[in-house]
Amino acid sequence: MGQVWQNMHAESIRKVLLYVGEGGDRVKQKVINALGVNGIEVEKDPSGSYDVVVVVGTDGDLLEFLQEFPSSAPIFHVSPPGYTTFYASVEWEELGSGLSKISRGEYHLDPSTRLNVNLGSGEKVHALNEVAIFPSRSATVMEYSLLIDDEVLWKDKADGAIVSTPAGSTAYAFSAGGPMILKGSRVFVVVPVNSLNPMRRSLVVPEDSDVVIQEISSSSPVEAVIDGVRRVKIRERIEIKKGEPVIMVKLTSKVGENIERKIKLALDRQDIPPSAKFVLKMLQIYGEASPKDLLERTGLPERTVRHALSILVRRGYVKKITNPRNIQQKLYRISRS
Repeated sequence: MGQVWQNMHAESIRKVLLYVGEGGDRVKQKVINALGVNGIEVEKDPSGSYDVVVVVGTDGDLLEFLQEFPSSAPIFHVSPPGYTTFYASVEWEELGSGLSKISRGEYHLDPSTRLNVNLGSGEKVHALNEVAIFPSRSATVMEYSLLIDDEVLWKDKADGAIVSTPAGSTAYAFSAGGPMILKGSRVFVVVPVNSLNPMRRSLVVPEDSDVVIQEISSSSPVEAVIDGVRRVKIRERIEIKKGEPVIMVKLTSKVGENIERKIKLALDRQDIPPSAKFVLKMLQIYGEASPKDLLERTGLPERTVRHALSILVRRGYVKKITNPRNIQQKLYRISRS
């Protein structure tokens, strides 16, 4: 099915599968109404027939959807109310005009490279942004060897390592010192995170390379964080190759669109204090955390951490959730908006 979608030309959209990850029933009904106005039917059965999947939500909602939903159908991503998202086909305010365009076939299909990740246990997952490999305990060094096409390029001691797609190059990889890569570039980026060797720098490799990180060891268990939404324990080896792309429905075509949108999001966050940016970075690198975890990772005073979290939650950058293993404890995680 994947090849059928990839080779499909832009045609009038008549039926969609709808997924709403942010905004609930009220937002869902507004989208259904807007679809109806443009003569687009909603398919309720995921195994049924439809032209496109409409995903309404933050980038995190999109990434979670891609982990759970195996369809290779093109995706029309809509930012939810109050958010600006990186992957969006249209912002919420442009929903009506965007649906009108795709109903007339005025769009193009934009393939985004994904990583095919073999975790060594037989389990395989995909990543649209990146695979981040870190010890589960913060401030813990990890030893590993990096191989490209069976050639050992380096052995390193670092906080972790990131393997990123061009789209993901403006996310975790960039915050760790990696370069911004234009979308459509046929490369991956390998970024050592806080290496103890100052000669270890970001490495750009051809996308058809076989990237292997092996001989992994640390004083605490090591995890692969997939697109920031899934964490999987790994043993001594992880293999990363080019996988099947995600096909996005786009209304404009700009070679530097991923960089342009990243800069816009960065500018939107310029008015938050440095302490909040620091807390946000820790959540980006290590995933969801309790206030106690963030106190340990940042070294900031408790009052400063709590104030930073209140700002980040209010601005929509971070979500406050209940720990499913301890309902009395609150956790914080990136909303990926």
